[in-house]
Amino acid sequence: MHTTIIIFFGLVLLALMLFIGEKIGFPRQVLAYSFAVLWLALTLINGAVGMVTAGQSLSTELMVGSAVFGVPVAALVLFMVMSSET
Repeated sequence: MHTTIIIFFGLVLLALMLFIGEKIGFPRQVLAYSFAVLWLALTLINGAVGMVTAGQSLSTELMVGSAVFGVPVAALVLFMVMSSET
């Protein structure tokens, strides 16, 4: 359940960054790279907390962390492809 909540938080963070960033006037590429870096940092922190406090193994955290990081980034890539102005 925790993994689902964290992935949902990532999708909400992505939507907020894209919506607010575009209203402020940032280019989508800057917002995309900023989200990817921020989400990677938050995913690594979440994995470290899981290892320290919950006693999870490194292999478990790497597997879960790849899904936690991958789903919102895949949504970002899908958004960027679908909204590309060609």
